[in-house]
Amino acid sequence: MKDFFSPGVVFSIFILIAMILTFSSTSFGQEVKIAVIDMQKVVRSSKAGKKAMKELNKKFEALKKKLQAKQREIKAFKVDLEKKAPLMSEEARAEKERQYKKMLRDFQDQSDDAQYEMRNAEAKRMQPILKKLEKVVNKLGKDKGYTLILEKNMPGLYYISPKVDITEKVIKIFDSQS
Repeated sequence: MKDFFSPGVVFSIFILIAMILTFSSTSFGQEVKIAVIDMQKVVRSSKAGKKAMKELNKKFEALKKKLQAKQREIKAFKVDLEKKAPLMSEEARAEKERQYKKMLRDFQDQSDDAQYEMRNAEAKRMQPILKKLEKVVNKLGKDKGYTLILEKNMPGLYYISPKVDITEKVIKIFDSQS
């Protein structure tokens, strides 16, 4: 995704847009109608998006509590180890330190697993919403005669007139269909 927004790709997108605008307005005598949409805002503000985010937040909180409990356990183990270390034999201290390092590795693995699980849950939950949203935007574009609908947060878009922002329209249409 990082490579997608490289300066070369952004420049190519703007060249493509400029060509579309030039050819559509001069060659064919058609009106060029452009709109922008803030997809993140649509997802956050729509009924379906709010419901999905609520479910994802529940899952996140459960995973967070689990990780925090494990973190407290590791901290308690370390404090206990530091208190008892001077009284332990070299062999016993080395064993406890190995246990502590293993607990840290296990915690890191659990943390990585939780992040992976959250990314998958988010993708799974958001994919149907985004597909429905894409249909709404395509239909709106066709019905209203838009030549081009851009993502408002796309790199390289520095000024956007509020007149061309259709985010609120899309939210209303999307909510009425959900």
